[in-house]
Amino acid sequence: MTFINRKRRLRVAAVSFVALSSSSSSCDAFTSSTSRTFTRARKTGTSHASRRRCHRRLSMIRNIDLPECVLFYGSDSMLSSRGVDGDGSSSSSSAIRPGVTRLLAECAEVGTPALLLTEHRRAEDLRDVLLSTTTADDDDGNSDGLSPFLQDGTLVVKSSLEECAFAPDHPYFDDDDNDQAYLYGLNNHAPSPGFLLDAVETTAMVPLGFGGSSGFGIKQEGVERRPPLPKHCVVLVSGPDRRPTERDDTIDVEAVAASVDGAVIKSDTVSRARCTAAKLAGMRVLYLEPEGMGTSDAEDLADAIVTGLGSDDDWEVVRLDDIATPGGYWLNPPVGKDEAGNRANLVALCNAFQQARSCGLEGADTQASSSSSANNSGGEEQMSEDEMASILADLDGL
Repeated sequence: MTFINRKRRLRVAAVSFVALSSSSSSCDAFTSSTSRTFTRARKTGTSHASRRRCHRRLSMIRNIDLPECVLFYGSDSMLSSRGVDGDGSSSSSSAIRPGVTRLLAECAEVGTPALLLTEHRRAEDLRDVLLSTTTADDDDGNSDGLSPFLQDGTLVVKSSLEECAFAPDHPYFDDDDNDQAYLYGLNNHAPSPGFLLDAVETTAMVPLGFGGSSGFGIKQEGVERRPPLPKHCVVLVSGPDRRPTERDDTIDVEAVAASVDGAVIKSDTVSRARCTAAKLAGMRVLYLEPEGMGTSDAEDLADAIVTGLGSDDDWEVVRLDDIATPGGYWLNPPVGKDEAGNRANLVALCNAFQQARSCGLEGADTQASSSSSANNSGGEEQMSEDEMASILADLDGL
């Protein structure tokens, strides 16, 4: 398997610091490069002259942010059959994509939550399909498939057809149900970022600290459970999925977006819309093109494009370290932007999509027509041709 990155394929040398310590007469250079512990070292020899001139040993470490949440947007990003998440029928031939269980196992090891998001089925129905998918076409030969990750809570299924809710053990849980006021609610599936943001907000995790040895520079030590930060979330989208975003043609996506400070959203297919939603939410996008290189329909939106997550037989595989910040594909945390690269008002944008989808096409067109008429007239009545002719006749006498 080969990796294709239409944006920039970066192998990152992270911002590091140099620790100097005394050594013996022989000087060796050690370079460690791991994400969570600094155990791997590569020893490079130095010349005899260098050993004579050098009196200290040089060591370097790098600090990275592991993903705080991995989101599989659409069941086709996790399963090889689109029948599960497409036409509403479950397919007995669906299989787990190579590399999925390996990535979930890494998430379970470090406590990173993983979410499977669907826009076409109820969460419980899709969960039953995942539990029945026991024949895993995966690299580790795991005969249990996804069941262990669903049972221990590493993998959670959420649907845009249902309202996201805080679990009783969530730090934001409110017994009076007032917590729902902080969520965007229904009708906020892609390209609106509301569903993504609600799914992450109702998830809780304990962030891992990182830094140097002996507790020096440890980040967020002692922080309690909190929702993952969008800038440390990675969304996996599989495509191309050319189904229309609005299956019932209820709204004009481009017009709704433009009504909010001129935001630019032109995505009219499912896979592009999901990438747009992730970019607006301020999350990284890893695009999977299982149909082969060059089939992506979101080269201008994805942060990285790969043909798959890879199995142990492949030259390269996508691991949790690769989608860290910095990692194998990007350097810095993202900033939420629309398709034109401009910042957008997320609250107003999500509310606009929710209202437009609730009212339907007729209500949205009526509102847009009324607004356009008011803007053109400036709130004043238009002058008729007869009135204009009368005024001009009076002026001729002067």
